[in-house]
Amino acid sequence: MTKSLTYIVIISLIMFIRCAGIKPLVQQQKPVVTPDSTPFHPNAVERFIQGCVNELRNDHKSALLNFQEALLYDSSSATIYNKVAEQYIRLKKIDSAEKFLQTAVNRFPENIDTRRMLASIYWMQRDLVRAEKEFNKILELNPADVESRNFLITIYIARKQDLKVADQYEKIIELGFGNEELLIKAGDIYLNNQLFSKSEQLFKILLNEYPDDERSFLAMAKLSLARGDTTLAKQWYRKGIETNIDFQTCVEELRDIYITQKNWDAAIVLLKQVIEKDESKIENYLRLGELYYQQQDTSAALVQFLRTVELFPEDFRGYFSLGRVYFQQAEWTAAEHYLKKSIALNQRFEFGWIWLGFVYVRANRLQDAEDHYRKAVELFPNTSRLHYFMGSILHQQKKSEEAIQYLAKSLELDQENVDAMGALAMIYDDKKIYHKSDSLYQEALKIEPDDPLLLNNYSYSLSVRGINLEEAMEMSQRAVAADSTNGAYLDTLGWIYFKMGDYQTARKYISRAAEVRDNSAEVWEHLGDVYEKLGDLESAKIYWKKSLELDSSRSWLLKKMNEDEF
Repeated sequence: MTKSLTYIVIISLIMFIRCAGIKPLVQQQKPVVTPDSTPFHPNAVERFIQGCVNELRNDHKSALLNFQEALLYDSSSATIYNKVAEQYIRLKKIDSAEKFLQTAVNRFPENIDTRRMLASIYWMQRDLVRAEKEFNKILELNPADVESRNFLITIYIARKQDLKVADQYEKIIELGFGNEELLIKAGDIYLNNQLFSKSEQLFKILLNEYPDDERSFLAMAKLSLARGDTTLAKQWYRKGIETNIDFQTCVEELRDIYITQKNWDAAIVLLKQVIEKDESKIENYLRLGELYYQQQDTSAALVQFLRTVELFPEDFRGYFSLGRVYFQQAEWTAAEHYLKKSIALNQRFEFGWIWLGFVYVRANRLQDAEDHYRKAVELFPNTSRLHYFMGSILHQQKKSEEAIQYLAKSLELDQENVDAMGALAMIYDDKKIYHKSDSLYQEALKIEPDDPLLLNNYSYSLSVRGINLEEAMEMSQRAVAADSTNGAYLDTLGWIYFKMGDYQTARKYISRAAEVRDNSAEVWEHLGDVYEKLGDLESAKIYWKKSLELDSSRSWLLKKMNEDEF
């Protein structure tokens, strides 16, 4: 036997002696028997030692046999019971281990190791009721057992018994094992349950013990907001900023309060003060520019963002902000320049690619947009929205077969991409593959039932086919209610009335559509058709001619006008 093996066996023997309640052997003529102690049987010691040797050799079957034989000679040792149960567990005979430990618990109700093993079995079996009972019993025997408290916390979290979770957190804190994380977690639980006094008590401990932690001030501000005291919350945010100018979350949340209150000047002053104390953080310059932009002070926003790129020329974010502002101002050349610079500095910045594509589309440079998005989908092959943008550009260029591939890929990557569903539905609609377009419209409306574009496009498709007109009417009316100035929506509603034979109401809506969408050949053709039904052929010809001037491919209009001349 090696020295290490001998040492472990001796330790196991000592454990056996102590747990059996037996005094160590002493050299004497005869063992002394007292009312409080019983001499252990030498065969029990021999079997126990042999069992330990077998266990060290990973021979758990032999170990089990030896420990069981040790019990035949001495059944007063909890350690032997535990060793038997441990071998059953190692042999994956969990039921046998459980039964054995239950017997041991009845015999040795105050043995923590026995209860811990039994609790662990219940835990593995997901029998949380019995596991909780055993862990609580362990804590009655040893309240300082943090491991058992952590198990209880997990059980209570699984049952969503958050107040019991908080109670265990508090007990761990009282034992001296607490930290800022536990204080915050417990305080948040009480806060969510509107137990403000208990939450305040913990957050004050947090503040006293961790005065240099930003979360201390955030916690006190959060408590103040929960109580409806915004003024006090702002004071706590300011105290945090005064303690450490790097407390960015305090700055952001105080700024957000000012913005919510539309106190733009206070928000701007705050960020200027932060920048004055520390000029090294680009985030504060960007936030100040955003504040000016939200205030619709575009000139000040541009000045701020231009200053940002001067101070931080290698950071892509300043250029992106400039590109976005110029995009909103329809200054396509400047927007393109800064967005390209943003991408050059950070090719993996997805939004830079998206917005530069928007610039090309708005500038009516569809081929540039197509080339740009082709590069983007190669760089971001798993981004659903980029495949959607690529498909939409191809659709606009009447490259519908290729567009279908990209839109289908977009849906494969994101099955709830409503925009991709709607675009794909429009293509199938154009191709008169109605079973596919209808299915896509219906699926999209399940996800976004109030989306006006989906409602309009689906209702128009039904009206063109002259089917389900009542359903189409209901959807179209909802679209118009959402945006009563949208010419396409007004035209759809008017056309449904036309299909239902109500020509006067049709004229009302389509005339309004023509006022706001006078560049649509389809709207003018619809208006001509309405006047034809109303018997005003001269007006009908005027509107058909206007439609033809806008779209010379509508050759059928020539036939309409020629027929009316006879």
